[in-house]
Amino acid sequence: MAAPLSERPRRILSIKDGEPRPIDGETLFDSSQSGWPGFLLERHHVVGGQASTTLFPMARVTMVTTGTIEMEYRTGLDHHHFIAGSGSVTIWPGDFEITSPKWAGECQLLTVELNPIGLERLVEEPVPLMAARLRPHVGIRDAQLASLMRVIETEARAGASAGPLYAQSLSIALATYLDGRYAHGSAAPKRQPGRLSRRQLSIVLEYIRTHLGNAISLEALAALVRLSPHHFSLLFRNAVGATPHQYVLGERVAEASRLLAAGSSPLVEIALNVGFANQSHFTKVFRRATGMTPRRYREVHRSSSLLAPSLRRTA
Repeated sequence: MAAPLSERPRRILSIKDGEPRPIDGETLFDSSQSGWPGFLLERHHVVGGQASTTLFPMARVTMVTTGTIEMEYRTGLDHHHFIAGSGSVTIWPGDFEITSPKWAGECQLLTVELNPIGLERLVEEPVPLMAARLRPHVGIRDAQLASLMRVIETEARAGASAGPLYAQSLSIALATYLDGRYAHGSAAPKRQPGRLSRRQLSIVLEYIRTHLGNAISLEALAALVRLSPHHFSLLFRNAVGATPHQYVLGERVAEASRLLAAGSSPLVEIALNVGFANQSHFTKVFRRATGMTPRRYREVHRSSSLLAPSLRRTA
């Protein structure tokens, strides 16, 4: 299993009235318990409360998934008030303090914490998101951001069933999206990256081919060619026209197709041999790629192989 995104507290913490505390309310899900290697994610059932001061040590994004919450707080001499309904998102920068916060209502909150140490380990360069600082945004509507957070929760609840490669890619995608849309200032135009050299690509593709049955992480692939995971992802996509995760899934489906057509091994055995976490995930991905379930694919190709000898005899 991949190492965690960073060495960090096992819970999302705030400094409330001078003391580190977890998010208020009943914890419904905590990604640190699921083997999820991406950013910390938690879901809570929250009711009204208040504090004197609250400091968010690290940047976080919170989405209301059900219910409504009404909140008021101060930053310096400014007073703020907002109402957030289902689907609305609030972004708090890191090292951001609010005073006299009060909140009322009943809702479920999905919170993702952006740990800068873990993110820098993935991109291996100063993180623009943390350097530029996010701007606070409260109760906003952003369908793309909300959708990305839901995908991350689904994968975290499944224990990263699609593999660490996908989990790390989702964390990078979230940080990049927030940086591009909600950080102070605008990023300088970046040069269009090139692509992996023929030798680099050969090394990576051979590794994927020989490790399909294992968990393949973005960090492991990048390390083969001495690149940061973020930079590697860009160069790999330019070279093959697909993200590393998409390419690995394609190779797993292709190998599974060969095994299904060639023998009678149990479906669960094939799923595990080509790197899927379980038969359910295998079936879902395989059907999306081929339009057939693995069982139906085997039946079709077995019928074709039985028909071929009879056709040769009558020829």
